[in-house]
Amino acid sequence: MAVSLNDLVVTQDGTLTLRHPAYDEEFHSIKGARFEADSLYMEASGFRSHVLASDQTLGVLDVGLGLGYNALMTLECWMQGSGSHDLQLVSLEHTPELVAALADPQCNWKEGWSEDWKLWSQSLQQDPETGNWKARVQHPCSGRFFHWLVLVGDARLADLSALTFHYIWQDAFSPKKNPELWSVEWFEKLRAVSHPTVQLVTYSVARMVRDNLEGASWSQERMKTPQAQSGEGTGKKQWLRAWLRTT
Repeated sequence: MAVSLNDLVVTQDGTLTLRHPAYDEEFHSIKGARFEADSLYMEASGFRSHVLASDQTLGVLDVGLGLGYNALMTLECWMQGSGSHDLQLVSLEHTPELVAALADPQCNWKEGWSEDWKLWSQSLQQDPETGNWKARVQHPCSGRFFHWLVLVGDARLADLSALTFHYIWQDAFSPKKNPELWSVEWFEKLRAVSHPTVQLVTYSVARMVRDNLEGASWSQERMKTPQAQSGEGTGKKQWLRAWLRTT
């Protein structure tokens, strides 16, 4: 079933998302597309503070590119630092038309985006032989590069064997709707390409997710969301962080 690129949903922070007809879910939390990318994947993971201080090349895996919020927030954080190291971002996306739309200047969910976000997303270029997309963005201070690769197709078949990831944004559709990307086998695949210090973060604290992480030898902890910390009465109360179990 094709994704309609016109059925926009306004989230509570004013950013736009879409509803996927097959999964019958929005691509992002109704609290806000940018809010979730910033608060969970950049802040709660520790990525923001790490990337600002690190002098090592980092690898980030973005499981579920969707509308590009997590990927572009990753790039924004890197650009806010000194750029003393390269950064390799690999995004996995099943739906080709979403990536093509993200690279299009007329993309309708970019309303309210910064000029930088628009420019970076439009720098994606498709490889006609593989169907994958690539972009390279240079840091204005250091001249180092942000390398962005979008692999299109079934994520379970993606060849990640030559890569190493320090951070993983596990942002697939929900375990009930998209169980194949929350299985023991999937988390074993991620473990095999993870740096020993890897941090995996996700919005889901479902029992199936926690059990399957455990089965694939990941340790984990639940974290309070900003709305839980503030005592706000609506929205998710917990997110999940995981790392490799060594004993």
